[in-house]
Amino acid sequence: MKLSRRTPPSMLGRVARKLPLFITVPLCAAPAAHADEAASFSLGRVEITGTRPRDDTSVDAQTMRRADADTVGAALVQVPGVVLSKVGARNEQMVQVRGFDLRQTPIFIDGVPVYVPYDGYVDLGRFNTFDLSRIQVEKGFSSMLYGANTLGGAINLIGRRPSKPLEAEAGVGLASDRKISGADARWAYTNLGLRQTQWYAQLSASAVSQDQYPLPASFRPTVAEDGGARNNSDQFDRKLSMKLGWLPRGDDEYTLNLIDQHGSKGTPPYAGNVASVAPRYWRWPYWDKQSVYAVSRTGLGEHVLKLRAFHDTFRNSLFTYDDASYTTQKKPSSFQSWYDDYSNGLSSQIDLALAQANTLGLAAHWKEDIHREHNAGEPVRHFKDDTTSVAAEDTQRFSPELRLITGVGHDSRHTQQAEDYNSKTGKISEFVHGDGSANNAQLALQQDFDPQWHGQVSLARKSRFPTIKDRYSYRLGTALPNADLLPERATHLELSLGGQATTWLHLQAAVFRSNIQNLIQSVTISTLCGSTACTQMQNIGQARAQGLELGGEAKLGAWQLDSHYQLLNRKNLSNPALKLTDTPRQQAMAHVGWRADSAWSLHAQLTGASSRYSSSDGVQVAGGYGVLDLKAAWQANPQVALEASVHNVGDRLYAYTEGFPEPGRQWLLQARVNW
Repeated sequence: MKLSRRTPPSMLGRVARKLPLFITVPLCAAPAAHADEAASFSLGRVEITGTRPRDDTSVDAQTMRRADADTVGAALVQVPGVVLSKVGARNEQMVQVRGFDLRQTPIFIDGVPVYVPYDGYVDLGRFNTFDLSRIQVEKGFSSMLYGANTLGGAINLIGRRPSKPLEAEAGVGLASDRKISGADARWAYTNLGLRQTQWYAQLSASAVSQDQYPLPASFRPTVAEDGGARNNSDQFDRKLSMKLGWLPRGDDEYTLNLIDQHGSKGTPPYAGNVASVAPRYWRWPYWDKQSVYAVSRTGLGEHVLKLRAFHDTFRNSLFTYDDASYTTQKKPSSFQSWYDDYSNGLSSQIDLALAQANTLGLAAHWKEDIHREHNAGEPVRHFKDDTTSVAAEDTQRFSPELRLITGVGHDSRHTQQAEDYNSKTGKISEFVHGDGSANNAQLALQQDFDPQWHGQVSLARKSRFPTIKDRYSYRLGTALPNADLLPERATHLELSLGGQATTWLHLQAAVFRSNIQNLIQSVTISTLCGSTACTQMQNIGQARAQGLELGGEAKLGAWQLDSHYQLLNRKNLSNPALKLTDTPRQQAMAHVGWRADSAWSLHAQLTGASSRYSSSDGVQVAGGYGVLDLKAAWQANPQVALEASVHNVGDRLYAYTEGFPEPGRQWLLQARVNW
């Protein structure tokens, strides 16, 4: 019998090496030079009114282009406290924010939640950055006005907004292997903006195509990977976006936004040496996402009303095969599966100027998540969750330098439908429904010590509801569902400080601690799934994450130095033998830029991390690494730029997940035109 993405047990018959981490002295870097803020869609931000944004919580378009960060995951590495990770067996690009994954630190676009209803996250490798002005990251203490499920914070992708009557940008590029023997990947994008007195339009289009990527020369062949070009590593992504805005008066603004994404990809098979891990031969014929949303801002005297409404769809297909020929599907582990999901949502926010020194924000959110799935020859199963949230956030300014922020909120989730399929009888029945609710609260004190230095101490209590997958997935026939899962809870404490040390040096630092309760973990139970013991997702976990972040920026004549460093200690308090995965204890990034003259500039970026666990039993470990990228850029005038880059100069063999090596040395050529 065939497996599926959530095959019940009844269907089962049988079915780095460590590199010492470099430590970069935080000579480095203040916020990288910001792109023109007028080009940023400020209406898409979610911020605590009347507060000062921190210096280390966002990355702008200029920094993304400098670092060749063409996906959201690659761009987020530029933010202190964010670790790039991979779900290697699914070829999904992920990040961890101070040890919290994308289910716990969800993705928003212009303040609109876009995480997939079933999994609770998205593959960041399918989201490119060509049409973004900025990515905003909130860690732990985050605005209550985002809504539910921001246990570890929030990541907000902010689009563009034209500031000139006519503005346009176009770029093309290609990547070649370490021998420069031919183009492995190519991309092109364009952004067009029109701005008039009372309206504007922003149009963007991009396409990225990858045939394969090269493995480092030091890679040694394994059962499912012969080296050279990475097997089954092709992918294609196309993205179209449109923003129409109406500016009737003052600061009032009304926008209609559309985003259409189409992707397809292969999943490179496991290429490690752990005998218990079997290679998967998977392909995703399509990974499609469409978002339609309206965002508005209306002034009501001294008060402001903000509204958001959205319809977000997600469709994908997964085909699994018997072997590396990707042609036959006869084994029990092979199947064809389809998802057809959508979310609807509404949110309202009003910012009330209660007094000259006091602002109160009130917000209400409603989100409906629909998941529909089936395998070839099986009926469609339906799942539906409704999530509501209300929140209040107050900012009291005791003086121009001192602010107190308080916030409270209540979230609730109701399961409306959850269907189970019995392959033996061919009948669909209803799972037990599981509802949940959670209260959230936070408190922060912000102080500007002088025009150059500012600090913050914060305490936050946040929550996350278990996803449909957490509650109802059979996990390829190895697990039993658990509808009674409780929300995960986290308490965050943080102290941060940042400012201009000298005219040329900016510094920032933060220390933090997060205690997590009801952590959802996979637990082995006595019930059999075929001939082996089943697992089940349970709220047995208590964990702690604590650490330190350092960073800064130095500008010395023609030189610019940027870097940041993170020390993260995560501990499973409930079961120390069960490892917390995908986060290195130490991570650092350093960028050096030198402007040789008015046209030429040279850049070097070094990223490094210590080893990390890839499996909770500790058997799979991805070793530490240090990777160097170089770039030369020529810009004779503001309109035309040509760039040549070398990624992974040392052709280093490294991985974010054990058994799934990253690309070896690659050469990039790019051209960009602005007018």
